[in-house]
Amino acid sequence: MSLITLQIGQCGNQLGHSFFSTIYEISNQKPNAANCNFLEESQFRFFSDCEENTSKNYARSILIDTEPKVIKEISSFGKDIAWSYRDDCHINVQQLGSGNNWAMGYHHHGPELQERVLNAVRKEAERCDTVLGFLLFSSVAGGTGSGFGSYISEVLRANYPSVSSANITVWPFQRGEVSVQAYNATLSLSSLQKSADAIFMFENDWLLKLCHHKMGLKKSALNDLNTVASQQLANVLLPVERSQGIVPIFNDLLAHLVPHPQFKLVGLRSVPQEPLTSLPFSAYTWPGLLRSVRRMVLYNTKDLQILVSNIVYGQCSSSMNVANNSPVSLANLLVLRGRDSEVADPELLHKPSLPYASWVPSALRLKMWIHSSPFLPYDRTAVLANNGQLSVSCVDVAVAKAWKLFSYKAYFHHYMQCGLSEEDFKLAVMNVEQIVASYKSLKA
Repeated sequence: MSLITLQIGQCGNQLGHSFFSTIYEISNQKPNAANCNFLEESQFRFFSDCEENTSKNYARSILIDTEPKVIKEISSFGKDIAWSYRDDCHINVQQLGSGNNWAMGYHHHGPELQERVLNAVRKEAERCDTVLGFLLFSSVAGGTGSGFGSYISEVLRANYPSVSSANITVWPFQRGEVSVQAYNATLSLSSLQKSADAIFMFENDWLLKLCHHKMGLKKSALNDLNTVASQQLANVLLPVERSQGIVPIFNDLLAHLVPHPQFKLVGLRSVPQEPLTSLPFSAYTWPGLLRSVRRMVLYNTKDLQILVSNIVYGQCSSSMNVANNSPVSLANLLVLRGRDSEVADPELLHKPSLPYASWVPSALRLKMWIHSSPFLPYDRTAVLANNGQLSVSCVDVAVAKAWKLFSYKAYFHHYMQCGLSEEDFKLAVMNVEQIVASYKSLKA
């Protein structure tokens, strides 16, 4: 049972490459009696078996971009390592991208490349025993990831209605370099809300703070942010086990995290994250890790500097009112990996209790999945996938900026030239504002 990945645009291809590098590193650890099945299943879920006359494993991924530079870079990098992408899974047009224009990616490149993408997906599906679902990596700041990514997400939903899909979405810096990123993010999210089963949100601002304050990287590059995001995602998507003997799969993850079609935004919080040089001096316990995860959710604020400081030093500012500031959740999935994970007590996440929407039954609020195999160099790791108000503030900021730009008709003529009407944009804004309002209306 396998997942097929589509890497769309510059950011989507770079993050996807980092993700597969992480998966391959984990799945090629030294096997033993305890982890043999885990390693085999991990590799088969994301890679095709080695073929005759080659020792390489091929990522179950399709690379898509409207300019060739990034695809060429990551493809040439794979020639020196034990895994790579198939040559027939590269899709690009020899143009200068989508001009940071959602409408260009959606209305022009989408129809132009649709059949090539579907053919590549069919070929990859034929190589799979069973297709668990689709993962679509993209950013919503530029034009290809946001516009073409939106279009392909809708095409996959139309052609594979019974196959689950999740969009791995990188949310731009609030002070980004793209002047129209608020337009692109708003239009993209409006489309993905209808076509995706879940939208995993990675906020660049949050990832940068983690790199600076937790990983000790004062001059973080985008590769560092991609590494943090890909490790969090891999931690959730790798095989797990349950005491009942039932092994959860991709559909189980989405079914738990998205209890209602209006609520699809999922954020990830994980511990530990620290410089590798500090590992020999660290001793983590499950109670300590779970308390850290709880703090990361309870004391979530708009001020990331305050939030990360609280996490780093284990302090709670006296000026912070937990009842007023704590985001309300719909569903949480806790994934624990490492030694003695089966004895960890998830009730520690409820002391004091995390606020949940009142209409969600208690039995469906929190699930815990475990695996005894450690994750990378960490003896114990915990990652919490949260569907709730944790990720909605950045969306609220973006749609407000988009509407302000539109009120002045700033840059909007570029979108109209590519087939987007004012009514289409107003409808997209209304859809995203409804998403924000639905999350804000949640009451514990």
